[in-house]
Amino acid sequence: MCARCVHFVFSKEVLMSKLHGKSVLLGMGIGTILTALLGLIFFLGYQPEMDETKVKELARKYGMVEPGELGTVTVEVPSGFTLTELTEKLAAAGLISDDERVAFQIKLAGRKAQEKIQPGVYEFHGGENDEEIIDILISSDEGGF
Repeated sequence: MCARCVHFVFSKEVLMSKLHGKSVLLGMGIGTILTALLGLIFFLGYQPEMDETKVKELARKYGMVEPGELGTVTVEVPSGFTLTELTEKLAAAGLISDDERVAFQIKLAGRKAQEKIQPGVYEFHGGENDEEIIDILISSDEGGF
């Protein structure tokens, strides 16, 4: 091959590598734009299939209920109980969540509840917050009902 032909072949290879890089970028840009347009067309008329009432209906079907929906919840507090045992019983009854156990124990200790709570059976409706639960537990002088 002559020197001029080698230079032409080399220039063509350089030109092709530059075009190839541009072609890739161009293809990516076009792909991004087409994806955005298709997404826009798809979601333009989208409406969720379920509203709040349907979600609650399905939740009830699978045994999930809102607090107080099943009626009253009773918790028995035995004599000689510890705050940890009481908190576990309240969590098992669904009155406090497992994540709130330690914080609830601190609230009980802060209000000196162990000295004020009498052994007995206590009734809850299921919608009480922490302070209301503590108030119910310490308000009875005879221990529950």
